Amino acid sequence: MNSWMNVGFTVTEDNLLASSIGEHHTSQLSRMKTAINAQLAEFVSDSWPLELDRLVARQSFETWYLQAASKLDLIEGASLLNDHAISPKRKLFESQNAQASAYHQSRAHPVLSSQYIPNAFRTALGNSQVPIKDANSAKPLTLGTSQSAVVAAPDEPNCDSKLSVVLSEYLSQMRLAGKSKDSLSADKLIVEFFVAEFDDPIVGKIATTELKKLELMMVDIPDRINIPKEHLGSLSSRYRYASVNGWDGLKRLTGARIQKGYHSSLSKFFGWLIEKGYYLNNKPIFRYVSPYNLVSLPRDSFSDEEVLEIISMPLFSGCDGSKRIWKPGKFFLQTHLYWAYLLLLLTGLRPGELGQLQIDDFTEKDGIWYLNLRGFDPTKGRVAFKDVTRFKTKNSERVVPLHPLITDLGFLDRVDDLRSAGCPVVFPEWEPYPKPDGEMRWGQPITKSWQYLKTRTSITRKDVTVYSTRHWFADLVDNSDISDRARKRLMGHADKSDIASGYGSKTRLTVRDLSELVNAKSPVIDAMTAKLLAAKSRADAGDLQTFKPWLSRASWSEFYRNKLADADEL
Repeated sequence: MNSWMNVGFTVTEDNLLASSIGEHHTSQLSRMKTAINAQLAEFVSDSWPLELDRLVARQSFETWYLQAASKLDLIEGASLLNDHAISPKRKLFESQNAQASAYHQSRAHPVLSSQYIPNAFRTALGNSQVPIKDANSAKPLTLGTSQSAVVAAPDEPNCDSKLSVVLSEYLSQMRLAGKSKDSLSADKLIVEFFVAEFDDPIVGKIATTELKKLELMMVDIPDRINIPKEHLGSLSSRYRYASVNGWDGLKRLTGARIQKGYHSSLSKFFGWLIEKGYYLNNKPIFRYVSPYNLVSLPRDSFSDEEVLEIISMPLFSGCDGSKRIWKPGKFFLQTHLYWAYLLLLLTGLRPGELGQLQIDDFTEKDGIWYLNLRGFDPTKGRVAFKDVTRFKTKNSERVVPLHPLITDLGFLDRVDDLRSAGCPVVFPEWEPYPKPDGEMRWGQPITKSWQYLKTRTSITRKDVTVYSTRHWFADLVDNSDISDRARKRLMGHADKSDIASGYGSKTRLTVRDLSELVNAKSPVIDAMTAKLLAAKSRADAGDLQTFKPWLSRASWSEFYRNKLADADEL
């Protein structure tokens, strides 16, 4: 049980989550709202400056009630935080937290100054007598005293902040609200471009002409391709490189990247600025795309012929060794790439989901093996946030039955061998790519492999990528008699209009759907089975040599060698 009683938070986790237990819990929900409302009332009356430990306690409470609301069903979760008695305090409280966090992160000196009063601490729901504590005096100040010249009028928005400072506040608040890292990364990139190219303007003084100029500049940001490494640090550095060196060898961004990415990010950001009172003009609208920006290529599914060509390559039929898997030879090596391609084709996994697969993610029930994609195993209790596997979306957590071809080819032998070797992951050879924000990108090994493999095949279409394996699996599912609800679950998709799918097991498939999937048959599946099992039969008969380099730690990635070495020392 968590409690923040030492800092004034007297509502416990068990008390709040009790409202989600039981068939009828209207009274518990009412008590939950009352408790949150009372705690918010206490926190929003905090004076400035806000001590760091108090800020941490407030942030814990904010994170916690958002999580508590998410555990309720959709309608009650919304009413919990948007209740007319709670919503004004909650919004002010979240603004205070974000502004205090941004200030603590950006201030240059260790002593708080009473000259800086964040906007959210100047106004408390119409109460003009908000206590403002001087950093050099224990005596509180109030607006309207002789000291009031230090701060703005209580109803005057704080429009004098630098754009970079407000961006920090925005990102902090959005992280607390649980917004996706990918979405926030896009927001951060384009606002930082604005900061760099317009000398970090004062938010309240941003002119319409500057916004129009920004809109025209965005279309001339080049893609990363052929940009020297030293100029890849930001959108601004790429933009300036193209401005100085011209466009020979460079590519412009796609219209979709500009419209769905940068335009959308700026629209959200300015909407937030207006809501918080930083920007007093109308919300700007960004529409412009240059005739020279590129058209996006829709991702297509692999054709059956292309799939058969891929699984006919030496990696699957007999290669020349662990370092020469695409050259024909006398070895049958079921390397991480061998299984990666087959899992992508026969489970519909996203490339980024492969590198995080755990040995314990594979379980058997009623004679069927499943890949259990979850952030953690709730049957074993709570885990720390740092130990939770991250997926693209919440709906990406799902259970996928393994096609019999995967088990027939011996995939479970790899799982058992790695478990016996004390390795908890399925692909210890994979080296993740760290993004600038520290998050790991897991799809690099298979993406790089495909970039090379496609040069060894006759596949020349530009609209297929390694992600096309997922589209091919979707076609396979569509050609079965599986239900639409089961299809969404298998693919990790959400349908917000399908309220019924929010009830019952979030992952379990019906017996009929299971039968349809595990017994899925088609001419291409039959051809794949014949080719792949023929190579395995040759290996079992000794015609092809086998060995298992992945069981040696020397073949593991540096990431996993270090991670598992640290675990061994505990």
